[in-house]
Amino acid sequence: MGRLVEQGVVERQAGGSALLYALNRDHLAAPAIEQLVELRATLVGRLRAESAGWGIKPVAAALFGSAARGDGGLDSDIDLFVVRPDAVDEDSPQWRAQIDTLAEHVRSWTGNNAGIVEVGAGELAALIDEAPPVLDSIRAEGVDLAGRRIGALLRGAA
Repeated sequence: MGRLVEQGVVERQAGGSALLYALNRDHLAAPAIEQLVELRATLVGRLRAESAGWGIKPVAAALFGSAARGDGGLDSDIDLFVVRPDAVDEDSPQWRAQIDTLAEHVRSWTGNNAGIVEVGAGELAALIDEAPPVLDSIRAEGVDLAGRRIGALLRGAA
């Protein structure tokens, strides 16, 4: 922190027995720092826009895992849970193209691979009965991207 204070990026002042630090918003680097802080929100916005443009809308889509929690690293996957409409075959060329394009965009935007968990709406009840640990993660930290709210969907299928 000392170097940031020395360079004027961060301002330090005494606050009782503590030291308080704040970004110097007048510093030339401040806009870039603010953009870095907003990376997760930017990713969520892009994922929502991407799925909103799909010809075949998902029943639901959510971001979960380290990207949802905001504690991912360089090697972390961007975990996505996508629920396909029952009327759409998992091998549908249009559906597959949407999923593949999403994975390519995630890699392009972040440098990380997309870990896409995809299920059909009719498979949800069986998945909930199996209770894989990934469902706990989706329920606890899922960020809704498209369609129905993931928490309500997972409760409703039970």
